[in-house]
Amino acid sequence: MNAGVIAMLLGSAALKVGDRAPDFTLPDTEGKPVTLSRLLVQGPVILAFFPKAFTPG
Repeated sequence: MNAGVIAMLLGSAALKVGDRAPDFTLPDTEGKPVTLSRLLVQGPVILAFFPKAFTPG
């Protein structure tokens, strides 16, 4: 699924390089919630998208 399709499903415009990501909360690998705005208090954050790692397509 490409960024444009994801943005359409979420009801917002696709982000471009340099845009601020909207705040979100997602579970980490241990199931604990992680919130972007809380991470940003500690300094810069790099977001990476891995579409279904280790799967075809």
